[in-house]
Amino acid sequence: MLRHRNVGGGNEVMGEGIFIGDVEEPVRSSKLKNSEQSEGGCWKYLSLLMIVCTVLSLCLNAFQLKLIDGYLRDIQELNDTHHNLHSEWQADRHSVEECKTEMNNMETHMNNRETEKNNLEQEVTRLTKLEGQDELENGQEEQLQREQEELQRQQEAQRQEGDQLRQQEEVNQEAEQQRQLQEEQQRQQQEQQHQEG
Repeated sequence: MLRHRNVGGGNEVMGEGIFIGDVEEPVRSSKLKNSEQSEGGCWKYLSLLMIVCTVLSLCLNAFQLKLIDGYLRDIQELNDTHHNLHSEWQADRHSVEECKTEMNNMETHMNNRETEKNNLEQEVTRLTKLEGQDELENGQEEQLQREQEELQRQQEAQRQEGDQLRQQEEVNQEAEQQRQLQEEQQRQQQEQQHQEG
């Protein structure tokens, strides 16, 4: 017996149609179900793929931000180290220039003292030649002794100044060696940091 089911105001819904007896048509409904399931599966896989891509992109961005932050910290440390070493080098350079100026002043002073010493020696020699003469008075002999004592004091002072000058030169040489050693250590540290970076 043939009969037609129509439920829902004339709109044909899946699973409704012409039936022979009470058995519905299995072919048409299974095709519709398969097509809907396949369309839903495609959208599911596509959305899952988009979520995975988004998560991977966020992880990659976080990793890159971490790397950039580390590089920025390294650059800041290198800049601070460079600034400190430059300040120390400027201070050492200023100190060396002051020492050189002081050494030049001491050399000029020593040359003046040497000239005075030669003049006094000539005067002592002249007075020594006059010592044998009877015209010398006691005051002249005392003057000669005072000049000899003054000459001895000046010679002693010149020896002390020479010792001080030698000590100052040793201190300047040590300061220059320390500055060169610090510059060498800085270059080695920068090379190591560039190699590690």
